[in-house]
Amino acid sequence: MQSSIIDALACPHDGRGLVLEGRVLGCPMGHRFDRAKQGYATLIRRPLAHGGDPAALIERRLRVHDAGLLDLLHRTLTAAAAAPTAAGWDTGPDGDRAGSPAPAPLPGIICDVGAGPGTYLAAVLDALPGRSGLAIDVSRAAARRAARCHDRAAAVVADVWEGLPIRTGAVSLLLNVFAPRNVDEFARVLAPGGQLLVMTPAPRHLLELRDHFGLLAVGTGKEDGLRTRLGRGFEAAGSDRVATTITVSPMQAAELAGMGASGHHLDEELLQLRASTLPERVSVTIAATLSRFVRTDRPGMARERPG
Repeated sequence: MQSSIIDALACPHDGRGLVLEGRVLGCPMGHRFDRAKQGYATLIRRPLAHGGDPAALIERRLRVHDAGLLDLLHRTLTAAAAAPTAAGWDTGPDGDRAGSPAPAPLPGIICDVGAGPGTYLAAVLDALPGRSGLAIDVSRAAARRAARCHDRAAAVVADVWEGLPIRTGAVSLLLNVFAPRNVDEFARVLAPGGQLLVMTPAPRHLLELRDHFGLLAVGTGKEDGLRTRLGRGFEAAGSDRVATTITVSPMQAAELAGMGASGHHLDEELLQLRASTLPERVSVTIAATLSRFVRTDRPGMARERPG
């Protein structure tokens, strides 16, 4: 685990910094957290109310990403993350970096909340050499995979609704891809000027698979609702709507259907059964919106970790 990531971590009980000794993370008050042999740490105050995505769902997700079926989403996210504003550079009126020489990026780590197996975080780290990344997910199966997604990444099991085990202002770029959002915690851990990149599914995402596999519908108005919820502490910095149609095999269609929230009620046997009735090649829509927000530092905003 890189020193920059350890420096960014905070004890989930008292918010104090953590020190790594061997395989144990500890705070000055005596709270101790063992790192699992797979490399991740569990930083929680109380037992988790739910275990997150199971291993079978995580493995489906990895196969989908490895097959390149979501390359459009990867490219969109990495392009936004590598833009000067996302890295924390000041920009001139024409979008060029202001000043000479160019100022350094904001200090702080990259953090992916709801990271799953770390595929998006790894892509962003490839695009930003020298940066360190932390994957956070409530699923231990996801953290096991994310812990080895990249040589500059680490993984932590934590529940975003219980508070993130990260020091205030320790994050310069926060990723949130098809995952839950705790706006107050996002505002707390992001440094002023840091950027939040939120990717949400568009209404047509996986449209051709919904009825056949019984998938949950994607609601409309997600972008407007997101802006409303992030109104305190963030300024909107634009959005990108992307869509493409890919052609997949029946089993790839089944794995696309079973890799998200609906996958909790779609086991392998049911997925294979429904895949067996599909044609040899299936057209599927991949569609999402990437929204960019910049962390402000308005007077009166809470800057301490909740108790």
